[in-house]
Amino acid sequence: MAEFLTRKGIVYHLDRIIEEADKELILISPYIKADDETKSLLKNKTRSTAIHVIYGKSELNPKEKAFLDSLGIRASFLKNLHAKCYLNENEALLTSMNLYQFSQENNEEMGILVSRQDDAELYEDIYQRANRWKSESSELYAASAARPKLKVAETQAKATYNAGQKPSRGFCIRCKATLAANPKKPYCATCYESWSRYSKKTYKEKHCHTCGQKHSATLLKPLCRACHAKYKDVFEFVTS
Repeated sequence: MAEFLTRKGIVYHLDRIIEEADKELILISPYIKADDETKSLLKNKTRSTAIHVIYGKSELNPKEKAFLDSLGIRASFLKNLHAKCYLNENEALLTSMNLYQFSQENNEEMGILVSRQDDAELYEDIYQRANRWKSESSELYAASAARPKLKVAETQAKATYNAGQKPSRGFCIRCKATLAANPKKPYCATCYESWSRYSKKTYKEKHCHTCGQKHSATLLKPLCRACHAKYKDVFEFVTS
């Protein structure tokens, strides 16, 4: 059963949603200025957790953008966004409270906590709307995208350098969300769910799993040529 919350309860459950997110975390707020506790929780998330922030009222403060960028967290702008919603794979929090420090510490707020286990249909409606907004929003960026692209010769040179050292961070070959590097699992939770409807191993995606650059990747060949040469001996790959 859904649970009614006031400001203190909202802050408490928001922290829990972030802390307990395993596969996916979506934070939807028109205004973004996270407090220190929220930032600390986000810093402690593993790279296997796909995190997406959707904002909508103004450009992100440069400090907030730099913080998200430093963690490789994807952020996007959705025009006319007014809703505030925070969810992981198990719970969703619908609330009047922005992800904004002043609101978390001072404003009178209310919210509703929805459990996937207790209210599966309601949770699914919220989750589907959040994912729709993810696809409709724009101005995506991530730490990896902010780095300048390497020329082919430079990429090949870097492939020779550090050859044999397995990277810990990878990218979803469809949406470029950050996740644990594993060529046998190159999709984030959301994109894997979409891909699994047809499970076509040769379906062409958009990004190399290890460097994140544009590449016609597939489940069978998730790495670009340079990265495959660099990591072919340290990873296991899906076979046909």
